[in-house]
Amino acid sequence: MRAGLPLLVALLAGVAVPVLEAQPPPPPQDCSAPFFVFQEFPTSGAKQTAWAVCWQARRKNGLIIMSAHFRRSAGAPWVRVLWEGRIAEFFVPYHPAGSPRFRDVAWYNWPLVPLHAGDCPPALGGTLLSDPFRVPEPVSLPGIPAWPAGPEVCKIVHDRGLAWKDDTKIKRGEELVLWSAYDAANYNYLIEWTFRDDGAITGRIAATGVNLGSGFYETAHLHSPLWRLDIDLDGFPRDSVHEGIHKELPGNVSDDFAPVIAAEKGLAWDPLAFTTLHIHDANLKNGKGEASAYHFMPLRYGTSRHDELFTKSDFWVTRYSGIETVGEDLPKYVAPAQPVADADVVVWYTGSMHHLVRREDGEFVSCALGTCWSGEAHTMWVGFMLKPHNLFDRTPFFP
Repeated sequence: MRAGLPLLVALLAGVAVPVLEAQPPPPPQDCSAPFFVFQEFPTSGAKQTAWAVCWQARRKNGLIIMSAHFRRSAGAPWVRVLWEGRIAEFFVPYHPAGSPRFRDVAWYNWPLVPLHAGDCPPALGGTLLSDPFRVPEPVSLPGIPAWPAGPEVCKIVHDRGLAWKDDTKIKRGEELVLWSAYDAANYNYLIEWTFRDDGAITGRIAATGVNLGSGFYETAHLHSPLWRLDIDLDGFPRDSVHEGIHKELPGNVSDDFAPVIAAEKGLAWDPLAFTTLHIHDANLKNGKGEASAYHFMPLRYGTSRHDELFTKSDFWVTRYSGIETVGEDLPKYVAPAQPVADADVVVWYTGSMHHLVRREDGEFVSCALGTCWSGEAHTMWVGFMLKPHNLFDRTPFFP
């Protein structure tokens, strides 16, 4: 009461009283610099949305997101979206003979490639990030000196293009990108995590480098990254997953939300059904009281199926276990199936790139050794989007 009395007297006297703006809550910090990245949007002007992200660069799995929190407005509380995101496998089967069939994560211990200013130009919004505890890494080929210790992650903050357009009105969006290069012998995999100003997350993998050695230069093959995403929406308790299915029937079109997935299982992606996974928390709601969710949406070329059991499904939903991180063991993880409704869930997803080798990838040329390969396979990308659904009360960044 004593604090409110001077304000009441000032109002009655007609004295102008300054309006105190709500201060944004401090970002949750599950790690420290240089592994902690805090980014507010827009990058110029009054701040609205923000991301607080922790990363780790590790042998075998490459660039791992150790946590990701999102703030949907300047005064809003922080919402955890990811507890962890990682690559669980790179499966690379060659054909038509069906051999070799590489599992780059399970079978090997590949390092990351050091990055430099050409990878991450400051003029384009890039900043190199280094692990101060990193030591020089042996590379994949014998006789070549170890990679020097140095930056292994590029952070880029830049314009992402049009967020929306309505006739003459437009809004350009922005995003935070973290990426690294994973040295898988003749191939480099670019591991990219993007955190957009509208709350969406995209994960992408690119395959680039040199086609496999002599005898395989013109052999088609698949690159199939398998992501493991511990999506802890607003914290790990009480998360559930629905399967979203679009149906086109004669005289009827529907968008069905199947019952909550009750037990651990694998699921197929159907392009005709626009299959998505809807992850929601029992308690998380927007300001209108509507249940908030994130929709998991594939960004892919096609579907690969092989003899290996872990390739028989595009999605897997499992109950969290800290020791369940091996992609090819997924069939074992779901047998017997544990409950995943109203629980701590993990979503796994496989995307595939079909690489038909082209002249644009390179060629054999004469060299001091006789015949050498000259050229590089340009990047091919595959990935996913985690898109917020009713997380906001209204269109973000709309006047």
